[in-house]
Amino acid sequence: MSIHNLSQSAQRMLQKKVEILHHVQVEPGYFRMGLAFPELARIARPGQFVMVKLPDRSIPLLRRPFSVHNRLVEKGEVCGFEILYKVVGQGTRAMSGMIAGEVLDVLGPLGKGFSYPEGISDAFLVGGGIGVAPLYYLALDLAERRKVRSTAFVGGCSSSDVLCREEFEQAGAKVCITTEDCSLGEEGVITSLVQKAVESDGKPDIIYACGPRAMLRSLSDIAGAHDVPCQVSMETVMACGFGVCLGCVLEKAGGGEGYLHACTDGPVFDSRTIVLD
Repeated sequence: MSIHNLSQSAQRMLQKKVEILHHVQVEPGYFRMGLAFPELARIARPGQFVMVKLPDRSIPLLRRPFSVHNRLVEKGEVCGFEILYKVVGQGTRAMSGMIAGEVLDVLGPLGKGFSYPEGISDAFLVGGGIGVAPLYYLALDLAERRKVRSTAFVGGCSSSDVLCREEFEQAGAKVCITTEDCSLGEEGVITSLVQKAVESDGKPDIIYACGPRAMLRSLSDIAGAHDVPCQVSMETVMACGFGVCLGCVLEKAGGGEGYLHACTDGPVFDSRTIVLD
């Protein structure tokens, strides 16, 4: 990462200890948290993320990345934003026990979010498990500001892994669901449903996606076969969030040498520009 790019990122970053507004379990192991940081919420774009640290605790030592899930508005004024997360380790386990009124140290907004090609009117949003986290904010922006019609494809291992169904519907999106155990929606993986939709209903103007890398690779193949632009939000391990630690590098596609940083060059990429194997 160049010094120029680092300085540009630093100019956009805000850091503050902020109060938890609400914190609820939405499914076993999944939580939604509201944070009182209106300054950040006003400038964060769909696809960007924040780095969060639990103050006065040695575990976890480093910050953890979370997508901006939603902008909170009260009485017509932006009052904060939400994150949606899954408990996967010590840091998120400790965070899951926090309550409204406690404080977190938040740094952001970081990274490059989703972009909107000229003239799009129909978009597929594809999320696997916790991959729906950045897509809900995107669905709201597409509907409210850009008048783009969206179809949300949401997949999970079981019904408890299918998140934000009602929220996507309230945002005006058509919702299609698959679960691998057939506990909700169609049986199978979500990419097979996307493939069917492209072949039967016609291709969308763009595909936006976030989830497991195998899912993103399959979507990139589908998009390529039908000449549809595809933007993917990469879920990677990060320690700093602004390109210094080198913990989130991704290999460039096309056989060229070099790597990209998920935190500064992404986390959203054109699926053709990175290696998804």
